[in-house]
Amino acid sequence: MMKIKLHCRHAHRLVIESMDRTLSWRERVQLRLHLMACDMCSSFVQEIGVLRRSIRQWGRDD
Repeated sequence: MMKIKLHCRHAHRLVIESMDRTLSWRERVQLRLHLMACDMCSSFVQEIGVLRRSIRQWGRDD
């Protein structure tokens, strides 16, 4: 049986790792379920997205 509960620290790690590699099916399910229930981690994902877009844009401005 798959363990579904995910702690915020692990969720943050998966969000960061997902930028460098494809998460497994299990990791994606765990992360998605966690994000549905956790406003703090959902905000973290949004903040990371803003940072990534800003960095990309900054690199284009040079």
